[in-house]
Amino acid sequence: MLTRRFMVVVVLLGLCACQSMPWSRPKLIVASDLDNLPFAGVAADGTPIGRDVEMMQLLCERAGYQLEWSRMPFDQLLPKVIAGRVDVVCATLGITAERAERVLFSRSYFDTAIAVVVRAGANEPKTLAELAGKRVTGGVGTTSERAIRNRLQHAHGVFENKENVSALYRLLRREIDGAVMDGPAADKLVQASSGKLHRIAEPLDRERYALAFPKSHSQVAASLGRALEELRVSGVLRDLDRRHGLLRE
Repeated sequence: MLTRRFMVVVVLLGLCACQSMPWSRPKLIVASDLDNLPFAGVAADGTPIGRDVEMMQLLCERAGYQLEWSRMPFDQLLPKVIAGRVDVVCATLGITAERAERVLFSRSYFDTAIAVVVRAGANEPKTLAELAGKRVTGGVGTTSERAIRNRLQHAHGVFENKENVSALYRLLRREIDGAVMDGPAADKLVQASSGKLHRIAEPLDRERYALAFPKSHSQVAASLGRALEELRVSGVLRDLDRRHGLLRE
């Protein structure tokens, strides 16, 4: 017969094993558009991939959560997290004072610039000052739109894109004169243009990506915040940036 002490040890070991199993961890619903590689996208089989996807997997492992992605359009992310319908937003969401009044932000996990892409050519704008009177576009409800309204007040902001066509196409057919976006997206656009576009050297504004939580989720925010700081201090975040081509070295 098993002794009482041995049975207690078996039970305790069983409990420890159950606690370490992924299905025994609390579920964390993480929202993203999954439409912005190299940060986040989907593979051919629908599996989430990208730099931020790998980061969230590591954060959940360290903080003891079971990760579940919820994919939705970018313009739905803030309303969902404000309403507490998701636990976290991880979608290259920039920190602003206005957003910070409605959600809890983690510390920044990736810093970049808000940049302007224009056509290459002798008579095209080369500086931010030369965008005065020009048609400049940015995504509705994004930090790019905010930067245009705050810092390019002498330009003509164009925020509608009824045909839903790319910035590359709109620039090349001269529908707009400048497109405002985050630095990595600007570099990718310039690279895809085969020399027809270039990025204005002067940044329009600073952009800091962070995780966003409902105001009611202070404990979740603290837990993931600690895990994020561990990844930063250990150099894991920088390694992710490097592997996904996001470091200018």
